[in-house]
Amino acid sequence: MTTPGRVTNVAEMKGHARQLMTAPVKSVALDTPLSEIALLLADAHIAGTPVTDDEGRVLGIISEPDILNALLADQPLDTTARELMTSPVHTVNEFETTDEVMALFRKHGVHHLPVVREEQLLGIITPADVIRYLARDLDEPPRVG
Repeated sequence: MTTPGRVTNVAEMKGHARQLMTAPVKSVALDTPLSEIALLLADAHIAGTPVTDDEGRVLGIISEPDILNALLADQPLDTTARELMTSPVHTVNEFETTDEVMALFRKHGVHHLPVVREEQLLGIITPADVIRYLARDLDEPPRVG
């Protein structure tokens, strides 16, 4: 039996992107070298980071596979974010509904969805964020061990 107000499936998730996002978010500039990006991802325990301009607008995204592919291709460690990033990048407004966020994940197969307000980076949504949001309303507490 479910409790009223509890989410029983993803289609019932209600809210906005700002409730799903992690903020603040780490980002890098266009001229940030591969070596610094790799250190950032490792030190912050994150799987990707937006690439932003001086005004905080999202220009692209760099993820672990981008870093790994660059390293496997023997690209120099001073290769810049500009050369490594995926662009254009899908973003979502902070007030987009969770349904719209889930539709973007599904449609585009992205794993990092920057959240913006008037083109300025506010946060990021990853699959882990969606799972955490959903887990808050699960009917049963998680079993450990």
